[in-house]
Amino acid sequence: MMRKLTIRHFVGLITLSLFLLISLSASAQTRQISGNVTSVDGPLPGATVMIKGTTTGVVTDPKGSFKLAVPANGTLVISILGYDSQELVIGAANTYEVKLAANVSALNEVVVVGYGTTKRKDLTGSVSSVTAEQVAKVPVTALDQALQGRSSGVQVTNNDGAPGSGVTVLIRGVGSLGSNEPLYVVDGYPITGGLNNINPNDIASMDILKDASATAIYGVRASNGVVIITTKKGRRDGVEVALDAYTSVQSEPKKYKVLNAEQWATLANKTPGFDRLPEWANPSALQNVNWQDEVYRSGVRQNYNLAVRGGGEKVQSSFSAGYFDQKGVVTGSYFKRINLGLNIDYDATKWLKSSSTAKYSRQNANNPFGTGALATLSELIPTIGGNKLTNQAKDENGNYGFYDPVNTYTRGWNNPLYTIESQDSKNLTNYFLGTTSLEATLFEGLKIKTNLGINTTDYSGYYFMPSDTRSLDQYGVASPNILNIYSQSANNTFEWLWENTVSYSKTFGEHAVDFVGGISQQKNEFRQVGGNGNALISDAIRDLSQVKNLVAFGNQQTFTLASQFARLNYKFMDRYLFTATVRRDGSSKFFEGNQYGVFPSGSIAWRAKEESFLKDVKFLSDLKLRASYGEVGNQAGIRPFQYLARYSSGGPATSPINVGYPFGGAYQDGLAYVNLDNQSLTWETSRQTDIGVDAAFLNGDLSLTVDYYRKDSKDFLLQIPTASQSGVTNSAQNAGSIRNQGFEVALNYKHTVNDFTYGIGLNVTTVKNKLLSITQNTSFIGNLVNLTTPANGWLQFSRTGIGQAVGEFYGYESVGIFQTQAEIDALNAKAPSGNYQGNSSQKTQPGDRKFRDVTGDGQITADDRTSLGSPIPKFYGGVNLDLAYKGFDFNAFFYGSYGNKIFNYQARNLESFQAPGFVGIQNVSEAYYKNAWSPTNLSNRYARVNYNDDVSANNVASSIYVEDGSYLRLRNVTLGYTLPSNVTKKLTMSRVRMYLAAQNLFTITKYSGLDPEIGQPTGTDPNNNNASSNNATASGVDVGTYPSSRFFTLGLNVTF
Repeated sequence: MMRKLTIRHFVGLITLSLFLLISLSASAQTRQISGNVTSVDGPLPGATVMIKGTTTGVVTDPKGSFKLAVPANGTLVISILGYDSQELVIGAANTYEVKLAANVSALNEVVVVGYGTTKRKDLTGSVSSVTAEQVAKVPVTALDQALQGRSSGVQVTNNDGAPGSGVTVLIRGVGSLGSNEPLYVVDGYPITGGLNNINPNDIASMDILKDASATAIYGVRASNGVVIITTKKGRRDGVEVALDAYTSVQSEPKKYKVLNAEQWATLANKTPGFDRLPEWANPSALQNVNWQDEVYRSGVRQNYNLAVRGGGEKVQSSFSAGYFDQKGVVTGSYFKRINLGLNIDYDATKWLKSSSTAKYSRQNANNPFGTGALATLSELIPTIGGNKLTNQAKDENGNYGFYDPVNTYTRGWNNPLYTIESQDSKNLTNYFLGTTSLEATLFEGLKIKTNLGINTTDYSGYYFMPSDTRSLDQYGVASPNILNIYSQSANNTFEWLWENTVSYSKTFGEHAVDFVGGISQQKNEFRQVGGNGNALISDAIRDLSQVKNLVAFGNQQTFTLASQFARLNYKFMDRYLFTATVRRDGSSKFFEGNQYGVFPSGSIAWRAKEESFLKDVKFLSDLKLRASYGEVGNQAGIRPFQYLARYSSGGPATSPINVGYPFGGAYQDGLAYVNLDNQSLTWETSRQTDIGVDAAFLNGDLSLTVDYYRKDSKDFLLQIPTASQSGVTNSAQNAGSIRNQGFEVALNYKHTVNDFTYGIGLNVTTVKNKLLSITQNTSFIGNLVNLTTPANGWLQFSRTGIGQAVGEFYGYESVGIFQTQAEIDALNAKAPSGNYQGNSSQKTQPGDRKFRDVTGDGQITADDRTSLGSPIPKFYGGVNLDLAYKGFDFNAFFYGSYGNKIFNYQARNLESFQAPGFVGIQNVSEAYYKNAWSPTNLSNRYARVNYNDDVSANNVASSIYVEDGSYLRLRNVTLGYTLPSNVTKKLTMSRVRMYLAAQNLFTITKYSGLDPEIGQPTGTDPNNNNASSNNATASGVDVGTYPSSRFFTLGLNVTF
């Protein structure tokens, strides 16, 4: 019902928008005028001179001169970036002189803050902005990718390179063990989730609120920062049609250097603990299969956007449509998206106006491997072995090779090409965001406004794998997958928001006040249902009701938020600024008595440049000092009603969650107590301090912003172990506090000399993160997501204690390789247990890895594990270079981080014949093959080659796999050319720009893996793709995710 309603109204709004965009023209007698546009520095080439209310205009020549045919009694609008626009009424004269004043350091730029706007010069908090021009410079799939390197204090890391994949966005560090995602506010509506549904081409600006004085008006959702996104609106001066299109080619990614069939079989046959098999006895005769070559391909990306914007004094509207299609470098991976957008502003009277927005997107995505694509392909044995049909990945007759299901060493593997090309899957997401507001001006300065919005997300997907008879056909043995399998799920999120505000703005002589206050109500409903099973009667059927061994699941959650908020800005003599903000939130996620919280903040600023003793300092264009303190909250990582005790119902005995009971010799469904109640549970709170300086020099060409910040976050949520007699293993508690502190520096310079404009922007952020306190029931925080099974020694790979950074890597410190048996015997003789390293079942030999005895007790035990470094960089930042000469423009954008460590889990996997998580054998790296320890190659880096010979220490989590993750990457280079206005005029166009762009051209790093840009995992087992949620305790671990590679783009922008 709701879906039909919103779509019907959306279609109606589109129709209305197109009707409102009809262009009216009037004929009038014209005449030729000329003029010059200058500034205090001389002529201004490239300034736009437009006839107001039309699309007719010219651009000044290199001498700042222009000629234009104008109507009688018309008005000219003269503008250029960096200067205040000026309107000029056309009189009887034929020549005009126009002098523009510099818009010093963009001080008069309007910045969107919570529930209002303000001029940048009047800001008392820490706010940075990303413009539409900056977003357009780098082709991106999702809007949050465009934030990377554009603002100090904002760290953006790609999680992987899959089409449509997300990024990790951190504003001023990791403050929670749950969600660290900032709040995104799109056209006044706080949305949940990322920005993949919003078309980047629709963006007018993004304003990033970083300190508590700026974010406190959003209360319990604001501790991770706020990103306010404003989309493009209609125009008051006629109709503009813009077409933007680009196509990209993505090169094949880097590949792991692993062994071919002959190398692999040769090494396997001489490896201790591995039984030789006849089919591998002659390595040179084996058919080689390079799985990375079989599955990787070149990718293609296409993006098309059409926008129509126009209107008049009464009505302004904007309609946009976009189509994005990316085929990834992994066969079978893709991401497709359709976007529609509509904005309508209507000035009904001088005192009443309305505004409506509607945004719709439809996505279809597929990633056959999920997380860990590189890991799977690089670890597979490079030869399938002999069978009746084919020993190739796929032969010319369409037959797929199949690993021997009887062979102990290969029975766990499958042909990935068969999996990709045989499966049938869909993942469809429909998204709608709609808002409408009505604003009335009761008298000058006093306004009331009501805003209503809805936000819906509908997902439906299925996965089907047909009956697999290859094992039976090729080996005469049925595989476990001989039955087809089918899974299907659907979920819906429906959310509504209603807010009412009153605002008052007034200047009294040298005093100015600006006030906004309001109330907000929000409700979120989530429903999910699905199931999986096998043995559909036909491979042609996609019906969950027809499967056997059905395992069904479902979920339903609802929560509400009721809030009151207010903000007061006071300004005296245009130089002394004060802001006070307070918000009171009530959340249904918590028990009565803990549902309400109050979040206050205050900030002050002093515009010192306005003082008499600095007013005449020529080189100093602006100077402002500011300070703020406030409290904000975070409830994103807390489930609704998590304070209640929870019971879980069992299902069939095959269910992955079996909480039933045996009665009468048979399994019976039942209920089990799975977690304790905690009625004192509450949200996380951050207390934030910020001290900043904003300065501008050289008539605004050079600007500098410096901030010191400290953010103390307390009451983060953690599952704490409970007493065994309680019947459950742990309970959710508010467990401790985390501090983030550091400095942010943003330096920008831009200058124009005749036809040449050049600029450079630099931003750097330092961050120091540490755990301040933790509940008395535990002494440390381990990784909250796992990589593999305990048998492989990687159950715990990170550990955070008081004074340490969140997610510090944890393991043994490697001090080389045992070279002789005498060395081992000497240490064993001194060890209290008689065994220096390991236990009586482990037989340490020359060539095994040696670890440092941290405790000094003479032997290596689990207590000798120690901190191995932090994934959090010491600093990160971006460099942006802009050049423009006449019609040419050039942009280069660098991004990097320094001082962070990476846990190279994939290197561990490629230094072991034994596959992680199950009995089997796998491929290894060329480096391991060539440099592994042997009696004739006394390596201190690579341990000896072995398989299943009672030694597990060589591949446990240790310092040998922790590497420097610092890097500097040339993220994007763009070269564009804009046709001269006299050419575009003949083409009946107002602007035509063509450009070439390249992304990820090179990376400077010492990291030995394929890509040093490692984000946070999105699962309880990233290596096996059991997705749950991002978690900072497992960031910086390279599990061989979907590869990133270079893009080469050709684009066109046309405006009519």
